[in-house]
Amino acid sequence: MAKKLQSQVQCFGASVRGRLHQHEGRPNEDAWESICSSFGTAIVVSDGMGSKPNACTGARKACKAVQDALRSWSKFNGASPVVLLRLIHILWGLQVLPASEEDSAATCLFAVVLSSGELLVAKLGDGIAAIRETDGKVIVLGDERSGFCNETTALGIVRSTKEWSVITRPSFPPGTAVLLATDGIADDLVSDRVGDFINLLTEEFACMQPALRWRTLCQELRNWSTPKHLDDKTLAILWHQKDDFGSAS
Repeated sequence: MAKKLQSQVQCFGASVRGRLHQHEGRPNEDAWESICSSFGTAIVVSDGMGSKPNACTGARKACKAVQDALRSWSKFNGASPVVLLRLIHILWGLQVLPASEEDSAATCLFAVVLSSGELLVAKLGDGIAAIRETDGKVIVLGDERSGFCNETTALGIVRSTKEWSVITRPSFPPGTAVLLATDGIADDLVSDRVGDFINLLTEEFACMQPALRWRTLCQELRNWSTPKHLDDKTLAILWHQKDDFGSAS
């Protein structure tokens, strides 16, 4: 059962450097990763805080920390999500050395479907993490910027797991999808159109061959419809394809 589920859970993503970083000759400070392992299938998205000198490395190491943390955490049956989040903070702090955590600050969003079938989605910082359920309902994890302060949280800025938004589900049925994206995309998404955006990604891009899909997605992100868009743009999709869906991987 676990092997069948893992074969049906698919993921893809893309990341492009924004126009501002192109103009300044700076690298893409977003990062993303897809992970398929014995523990399940996961995606991670991170945005290095642009004001920090080690932002690029901070984002890449956030993806690595989530991957390493999931592998260790999943070995202990019954370990809570809080333990996983603590482990991510610890591993990320070690991996950005010798740079300081503050100089490497980065957001961290991830989603994982475990081999047991359970779904866990977590978000620290800005960007968007959204679940489209089988009935089309969309659940967006809490936006920490909705109050008086417009400052984001991030690895290297906070050390408490209380700042994370987390959702768990006992299963990940066919037709369910999770979108993760950095603020270069999230800031331009109208809240009541998030479901349409997820549908577009799963229906138009999922059936493509991986190399073509990546090239096409990158082109779409570079040609983003918002005028004068400047930010790096990164997204990742995790979904359980329906039985009648194509076998793209």
